[in-house]
Amino acid sequence: MRVSTNQSQQIAINAMLEQQEKLSKTQKQVATGKRIFKPSEDPIGAARVVDLKINLETNAQYQKNINAARARLGIEESILSNSTDILQRIRELAVASNNASQTNETRNFISEEVNQLLEEVIDMANTTDGSGEYIFAGSKSNFRPFINNEKGEYTYQGDDTERNIQISTKRIIQTSDSGTYVFRSIKDGNKEFAVLDNKENTGTGIIDPGSQTGVYDDGTYAIIFDKKESLDPLEPITYKVVDANNEEVIPAGTVYVEGATIEFNGVRVFVEGEPDPEDFFVIRPSENQDIFTTLNNFVGALREARGSASQLAGLHNDLNRTILGIDNALGRVLEVRSSIGARLQALDAQENINEDYNLQIKTTLSSIEDLDYAEAVSDLNLKLTGLQASQKAFTRVQNISMFDYI
Repeated sequence: MRVSTNQSQQIAINAMLEQQEKLSKTQKQVATGKRIFKPSEDPIGAARVVDLKINLETNAQYQKNINAARARLGIEESILSNSTDILQRIRELAVASNNASQTNETRNFISEEVNQLLEEVIDMANTTDGSGEYIFAGSKSNFRPFINNEKGEYTYQGDDTERNIQISTKRIIQTSDSGTYVFRSIKDGNKEFAVLDNKENTGTGIIDPGSQTGVYDDGTYAIIFDKKESLDPLEPITYKVVDANNEEVIPAGTVYVEGATIEFNGVRVFVEGEPDPEDFFVIRPSENQDIFTTLNNFVGALREARGSASQLAGLHNDLNRTILGIDNALGRVLEVRSSIGARLQALDAQENINEDYNLQIKTTLSSIEDLDYAEAVSDLNLKLTGLQASQKAFTRVQNISMFDYI
C-alpha cells in the first residue's frame, strides 16, 4: 500500500488534533469541576442529572411555599391574638355590668367602650395580608368579608373556601380559615341549647344558661309559671314545662323553689328571684350567632334604661347570655389559634425535611456530575504527554520525502 507524503502528514495532524481535543476536554473539566458537558458523554448520567436538578427546583418552590404559608398564618395568629385580648376585655366589662351597683349612666359609659371594641373586632376580621388580600374572605379575597348593612345586620361577603398550598410532593397545608368558621358559626347558649327569657316578664326571675344532663333531644320547651289561685301571699309559686306541642313535660302545679334545679329531657336549669304568674322562659336548640351580633346585642342591653326590678332581672338575663356568648367566641378563637400553631409546627418540620432532601439530592448530583480532581489531573498530565509526543513525532516526519533517498 502506498502512503503519500500528504497522507502521512494528514494522519499526523489528525492525531495531534485528537490529542488536543482530549486535552481541551480535560482542561475544561478541571477548570469547571464538572465531569459531563454533553449528554453524549454519559447519556445515563446526564439524564439522571436533569431529573435531580428538576427535583431541586421543585423542592426550592416548596420552600418558598412554606415561607409564604408561614407569613400568612403568622398574620392570622397575630389577628386572633389581638382578638382574644379584646374579647377578654369585653368579658370583663360584661361581668362588671352584671353587678347590681351599676346604674343606667355607668352602664352607658361601659357601652361606649364596648362599642369601640366591637369596631376593633370587625377591623380585625377585615384584615388584609401583605398582598392586600383579605385573610378571612376565603377564595373571595378581594372582597371585604364583613360589612354592617342598612338593617344593622352583619353580613359576610366571603365564602367558606379554605386556601391551601403544597409544601412537599405529598403534603398540602391549610393557610387560612374562613370568616364563617372563626367569627360566625358560633353556637349560642351552652352549645347544646339556649335559654331565653320572655321580654314581657314582669317578675324578677333570672334563669341560668343551663347545662346538659343525659341526652338532650333537641326539643323546644317553655317553663311557664302558673297563675295563683288566690291573693294569699304565702301561696307558693308553681310552674309547668311544656313542649312545642303544648304537651306537659313537667305537670302544672309543680312548686317553684328558688335556686332549685329543674330537670327534664337532658336539660338542667335553675331560676332565681320571684317570677310573676304567666312569666316564662324558653329552651331551644343552640343556633349559630356571629360574634358581632353578640357584642352588638350587648351594647343594646347596656344602653336600655332599666328602672324596675323586673327590668333589672331582664338585664341580668341578657348579660348572662352575653357572657356565655363571649366565652363561646373565645373558645372558637382559641381553637383556631391552636390549629394555626399546629400548622406552623408542621411547616417547620416539613422545612427541615425538605432541607435534608435537598442535601441528599445535591450529594447524589455531585457524585454523578462533579469531577474527581485527582483522577482528572493525572489524566490531564497523561494527555499532555500524549500531545507532546504526537507533536514531536510530526516534526520528525513532516520533512521526510522519498526524494531525500534518490
